[in-house]
Formats: sequence, C-alpha cells, structure tokens
Amino acid sequence: MIAGAKGIILDDMEDASAAAIIDARGIVTGWSEGARRLTGYRAEEAVGRTVRELLAEDVPPETLSARSGTVMVRHHDGYLVGLRVSACVVAGRDGEPDGYVITAESPGSAETSLAGQAFQQAAISMSVFDVDQRYMRVNEAACHVMGVPEEALLGRHFPETVEEAEHSLGFNWHLRHVIETGRPLRYESYTGAPALNREHAWVTEMWPVRDPSGELLGTALAAFDSTEQYWARQRLALLNEAAATIGTTLDVVRTAEELIEIVVPRFADFASVDLFDWVLGAEESPAVPTAEIVLRRVAHGSVTEGTPEAAVHLGMSTSIPRSHPSPGRCGRAARSSARRASRRSCAGSPSATRAARKAAPTARACTR
Repeated sequence: MIAGAKGIILDDMEDASAAAIIDARGIVTGWSEGARRLTGYRAEEAVGRTVRELLAEDVPPETLSARSGTVMVRHHDGYLVGLRVSACVVAGRDGEPDGYVITAESPGSAETSLAGQAFQQAAISMSVFDVDQRYMRVNEAACHVMGVPEEALLGRHFPETVEEAEHSLGFNWHLRHVIETGRPLRYESYTGAPALNREHAWVTEMWPVRDPSGELLGTALAAFDSTEQYWARQRLALLNEAAATIGTTLDVVRTAEELIEIVVPRFADFASVDLFDWVLGAEESPAVPTAEIVLRRVAHGSVTEGTPEAAVHLGMSTSIPRSHPSPGRCGRAARSSARRASRRSCAGSPSATRAARKAAPTARACTR
C-alpha cells in the first residue's frame, strides 16, 4: 500500500478486485485499481471524498442492514453503474467500528460459488428485487427475456424497464403484494416480453426474502414459460366447445353459422361459409359439374362490427371458374365438420346421413 496526502491507495490488490476503504465518517481513505476500472475515478479523485458523493442514490436500508447488496454509483462519465457490494467492519484500537472495507463486483462478473452458478445458469427466468421493486440480481435466462444485460437492470425500478401496459402493472402489483403481505404467491399471465417476438404464457412464483432476524429484505421470483401447456389446454377447450356447439341441429345453414362462431376471433379476423345451391335444396348433387361453380353465402363473421370485409352479402351468390382451386381445397374441413355434426345430431338416421352427404360448404378465413 502507498500512503498519500489523501489517504491510502490500494494499488497492490489484483487489478480485477474493486475495493475501497471508508472511515467512520463516511470518507473514502483507500481506493484500488479495480475500483477505478468500475467507476472511472482515479484514486486521487476518490480518496478524501465522502462516499455519498460517489453514489447515485441512497443505499437501500436492507443493503445497509445486511452489509451487502446492489448500489447505484454514478460513473465518472456520468452514467449509472449498478454494483454488487459487500462491507466488512474494521475495528479500531478500542474494538469499536472504525470504518469499512468495501468490495464490489460488476454485473456479469463470473460467479464462483456453486449457489451463484446455479442461479445464473438456471433454465428458468429468476430475479431478486428489493422492497422498492428495484432489481438486485438477474440471471441469464431473465436477461434473455428482457433483452438487456444484467448491468442495464440492476438498481432500476421494475416499471422503468418495461412498457406501461396492463400486464406490466399487474406484475408490479404482485411484487408489491408480496412485500405488503409477506406471503408467497403464484401469478399466471399470458403476455409478451421485451425481447420475445410473440406472447408467452408464464407461471411466476414470487416469495419474500428475509434476513436471519426475520426482517423483510425483498422479493425473489422464478418465472416458468408454460406456453406449450397453455396452448394444449386451449386446444382441448376448443375441441370440447366445438363438440358441444357445432351441429346442434340438422339445419345446414345453422351448422355453418356455428362453425363461424368457433373460428372468429380465435383463428381469424374474418371467415365465411359459401354453399352450393343444391345443398340448400332437396335434390342430390349434379352428376356432371358445370363450367362454373356457383356458391351462395350462408354465413360469415368478423371481429369488426358490421362485417365490412364481406364482398358478398348473406344470401348472395358468386361464381368461380371450375379451374379455381379454392372450393375443393378450402371446403374439405368444413364439409367434414358438417358430416360429423350431422352424424352426432342423428346417428343412424337415413335423412341425417343424406344431409351430411349433400353438405359441401366452402370456408374462407382471413387472419391478421
């Protein structure tokens, strides 16, 4: 160590180590090369100043009581740096605290403990917040979801890191609820995330974090991406609803309307069902197809009131050249649904079987 006019400079520590000595008055008396690397301040600029001058905001009470946690330091160049720090008390001649040795790690520093490595490498998103909903720790999976490195989150309040949306407000409410009640909870949501290109289903476990005396220090959470399970449940629910609502009568037009009610808005913004004219009558289908296929609009639906997308109104007919691929290709699913619905409505009935055989609707759907 080298003694100078402004105090002790810790230049014999490893370059990667960030350490400072603070006396009982809160004045910096020692500064390592690692501290300069993290903050941009040279020893002669830091030693002799109060530690408050280097901080961007007050140290959270739980960090003071635990003598470890994340603090926000204003870098020499003006931007904020979140540092994980720990403090060791230095006793004087009388045995009373005479100062502190502060060691700091930059976000992203390699974890050396087994527990730290397990946290960082966990396959699920994990974060730790203080009682004011500020980020204290974030693992690699959480950084991937947020789309930013850990240093961009540490020390910042959660609402500052996300867009102001309903799901963000709900998430923050649950964080506060854990602090207010001191009880863990499970939060299920279907939302997007800053770095994900589509919405995901999440099951988030939140629980309070306490010190040995029982004082509440913050909130920890683990978020599990349950999108596959969510859509499996949605598909099962859809199948159950379709089985119960499609084909409730032997009326072909009503069956087409029920099909539209299932499709919109789950799969499309607009959908329509067009039928051959002979399907609506009593005769069988013509043996020889004509040059043109004439279809009549019997049902359509839209997410927009008034169905403005419809170029063909209900009851109107439209002609399609025989070479057009749509009727045969698009009508298979609807035709199969009509047949299954008719069989369910009147199993074994000759009239129901004939009605199902006659139905050959063409279904069109327009998605976003």
